Amino acid sequence: MREIETVVVASLESLLEEMVPRLGYDRTPVYRGLASADWQLLPGLYRRAVAESEHKSWVELEAAFLHSFKERACRDLVSEPATELEWMALATHHGLPTRLTAWSENILAALFFACDPAHDAEDGVVWRIMPGEGGISISQDHENVPDQIRLFRPRRPDLSMQSQRVLFLTHPLPTEDATPESLEDSYELGEGRIVLTRLVVPAEAKSFLRRRLAMMGVDRRAMIPGLGSLCGDLSEEIFCHTDAYEWIFPE
Repeated sequence: MREIETVVVASLESLLEEMVPRLGYDRTPVYRGLASADWQLLPGLYRRAVAESEHKSWVELEAAFLHSFKERACRDLVSEPATELEWMALATHHGLPTRLTAWSENILAALFFACDPAHDAEDGVVWRIMPGEGGISISQDHENVPDQIRLFRPRRPDLSMQSQRVLFLTHPLPTEDATPESLEDSYELGEGRIVLTRLVVPAEAKSFLRRRLAMMGVDRRAMIPGLGSLCGDLSEEIFCHTDAYEWIFPE
């Protein structure tokens, strides 16, 4: 059984030490930030049981989600996705439960999501995948969703996808209504051509890390463009004040 390496990162400096350069063709490290270190690496589709719906299998449930999304999203799209995989990537990015998880090539973007203020009382986590060999990425014109663990970069990313440097990981679709495995469980069993690392962000470090990220231009407005994100940033700024500067200029 493989063990998942765990590293505690309580500062930007310790996080940056965990950045890994591109390792060659088709071997780029990717990161996923989660606000709670207790959350599993499970796609949204697998966070509820098939039995909670009227469908009998994961295949049926997934098809129902995508069919409804295609029917109702068309009026809001400038251009339609060209393939089933593009449709699923777009839906995943906007919150539809699918068998994809969103990752980023930018470790600071992942840290931003790991430091979500809604979960300040919990440790966050930045997961890192290093492709163990080439061939884990699939081409942008790949039409169907693969049954293996693969990375996919959308051909026409929207503005927030571009800001977050988003790409998507495909997860295997379980047979019938079987209980799906999380990525970390399947990794520990020796499956997949990847190296998985868990970078834990202590709860007490989150607020300070958010301020450091904002100073570097990594804030809500940058990650999720729009007025709602601007208002969230302003709220964070107004309530984050100090009368002393010892933390900036130590004696």
